[in-house]
Amino acid sequence: MLSEASQKFNQYLIEFPELQTQLKSIKSPVDLINLAKQEGFELTIDNFQELAQYAFHQWLIKVAPSVRLFFEKVHNDQELYQKLNQCTSMNDLISFAKECNIYITLLEMEKAAEVAKSFKVFSFEKLFFQNLKVQSKNDII
Repeated sequence: MLSEASQKFNQYLIEFPELQTQLKSIKSPVDLINLAKQEGFELTIDNFQELAQYAFHQWLIKVAPSVRLFFEKVHNDQELYQKLNQCTSMNDLISFAKECNIYITLLEMEKAAEVAKSFKVFSFEKLFFQNLKVQSKNDII
């Protein structure tokens, strides 16, 4: 469950969709805390971590089981998490999942990206997928 400060900020983001553009540019906890401050909210690093974890868990329950398994595995292993952040395309992501012995289809990964992008609140998953290079379907394994 989110703290009161985190709940209020998430609700504010939902109620003011014009903030979505600003959310797309957030790269660090400080960026989100500064955005919150500009909008009249006092968030801490703990609030930021809470918001990120909440969004991650909300995203996980809406994606395919294979995608969920992969991202849970990666998020629980620092070395794998660093490798995840080196992925620059869907092809990289699908290949990395195979290295982890988890087989994910392009369609499953595209749906996971759509779910992440549909969130009206801050989400690292949304940022992650929007930063992947766009490829034609012929480029995908």
